[in-house]
Amino acid sequence: MWQFLSYTFILWLSILNNSESRICKHNCHNLKKAYFDEIILELENYEIDSKCAKSEECAQKFIDFYNRAYSLVTQKKSYALFELMTNFSEKNQKALIEIETISNKFVGISQNKSLEIKINENWNEELRRQLNFAQKAYLIDISFKNENEKLKESILSKKLEYIHAKAKVCKNDTNTCLSLEPELVDLMKKSRDYDELLWAWKGWRDATGPKMRETFIQLVDIRNMAARENGYRDMSERWIEDFEDENFESTYDSLYEQIRPFYEQLHTYVRRKLKNFYGTKYPKNLNSKFIPAHLLGNMWAQTWDNIYDLVVPYPNENISNYTSFFSNKMTPNTMFKHAEQFFVSMGLSKMTKQFWQNSLIVRPKNKNGRCHPATYDFFDGKDYRIKMCVSMKSEEDFLKIHKEMTEIQYFMNYKNQPTIFRRSANPSFHEAIGNAVILSASSPKHLKYLSLTQTDSLNKEQEINFLMWICLKKIPFLSYSYTLYMWRQDVFKDKINSSNYNQKWWDLRQNIQKIESPIERTESDFDAGAKFHVANHMPYARYFISNILEFQIFKALCKLSDHIGPIFNCDFSNSIKSGYFLKRMLELGASKHWSAVLKISTQQEKISADALLEYFKPLYDWLIEENLKN
Repeated sequence: MWQFLSYTFILWLSILNNSESRICKHNCHNLKKAYFDEIILELENYEIDSKCAKSEECAQKFIDFYNRAYSLVTQKKSYALFELMTNFSEKNQKALIEIETISNKFVGISQNKSLEIKINENWNEELRRQLNFAQKAYLIDISFKNENEKLKESILSKKLEYIHAKAKVCKNDTNTCLSLEPELVDLMKKSRDYDELLWAWKGWRDATGPKMRETFIQLVDIRNMAARENGYRDMSERWIEDFEDENFESTYDSLYEQIRPFYEQLHTYVRRKLKNFYGTKYPKNLNSKFIPAHLLGNMWAQTWDNIYDLVVPYPNENISNYTSFFSNKMTPNTMFKHAEQFFVSMGLSKMTKQFWQNSLIVRPKNKNGRCHPATYDFFDGKDYRIKMCVSMKSEEDFLKIHKEMTEIQYFMNYKNQPTIFRRSANPSFHEAIGNAVILSASSPKHLKYLSLTQTDSLNKEQEINFLMWICLKKIPFLSYSYTLYMWRQDVFKDKINSSNYNQKWWDLRQNIQKIESPIERTESDFDAGAKFHVANHMPYARYFISNILEFQIFKALCKLSDHIGPIFNCDFSNSIKSGYFLKRMLELGASKHWSAVLKISTQQEKISADALLEYFKPLYDWLIEENLKN
């Protein structure tokens, strides 16, 4: 029986290869729901008997089908997501909900089918890993057993995303309404008016949180239910599983403990500087050990580099001149070309023709697009895209482009992997490698290469200024991401519930970040919901890990480039050797355990904060000495 079914299955694959897949190479987004229904029906009718369940050949045929068919689902899903994120219309929402429902059904049925296969430890290692991923439904956030529950979850999810995407803050006296990006983000970055900052900070939270709260509560319950149906304690356990680390929670805590003293020294220094700057405006009724959350140059106080001018250690020691660089006939397109050259100089590939044709790099006119940077892989080996709104010629946009293009390099390099492996080694790797590229592109050596500075040799004061500039981007973010991770984990574990969402959010921010709300908050507010990743159900642990891992990878690529001198002044662009080892890491995707991928360049198998602390040691020592003086 199983031979006959396998034969008919192979015949079906042959038909798929010779007909629809040929049409689909460039037009998969045009495939209709009926086409995917046929794939799912074929999957449902595919029977694995007791003999097939123990056959390596049979298992390989099943996983080949899985990869081939899910590639088509993913292409359709990528198109639908891109269309929605560039034009947030009701039509595009419905299209994405439809393909998400199909995707959930495909992965759920495949999960059950793969569980019928008895994996033998003597089988091919790659096959065993693919089957393990299929059995755990790794390609989606969580598999829903009930199709109606998945539909309900998708509708509520899009409602939450829509509230966040459409939110605006309006000035009553002028009827002027500001979107989050770029207007409010720009205001928080540039304004030094205490009251204006408070207006924007409060306005954004009023426009998002209260409207999102009830929907968020429902989604927590639905997602936890689905997690339990899949054998997890709750959704927090499912998110952790992606890291393939049995000791993840203890590792996470120990990494933060390594950097906590550094954060506390930075916090003490910045708090003193802000008190001096705002003078009588600085609130006296708040805890003197905390910093008001709206004064740090960022809507969420997650990075503090936008207030560099207020806290710069040596104001008369400049380190770069981006202004003249961007005023010299620079356009968004040429900024992308500079980033492309960074990778080409290391022996990596240029962007594809389709990338330049289809990427969205400025805000679309007459569309409700989202400006939050994102990358898209359309799973056809050619079409890769970046979506971001390059609205101003700034070092922030310039470096962000390098980071997003790193992810495109990841897509391009693992394109020959089976679909199930076409993702980063663990959820942190694509961010970490992108951030390592930013460290290189930010280095004094690279700034000199771009003629942004006349020399890459810095005096002691310039070194401290440069490290402070980088530090304000990195160290506060580690504290913020740790806080957000802790809050969300406790929400899913029901240690925090809907009766105390906001209280516990601010308790954690005060205890970990030493950040305080500038005004009174209540449970009618939902301030965690002001964050894009909460509205979009995006796990945040990856960002904490990646911002530590980036320094480990950066140090390794610097060593491979034969860098001499302080680590913060390393630029590994133009190093073919570094490019070779980077390419080897990218090509593997998730086909190997992340520790094996990490070892390729670092010769280490564990994530460590040692490289981060080494990078910032001169500044850390300076902060200790400076704080003792005051």
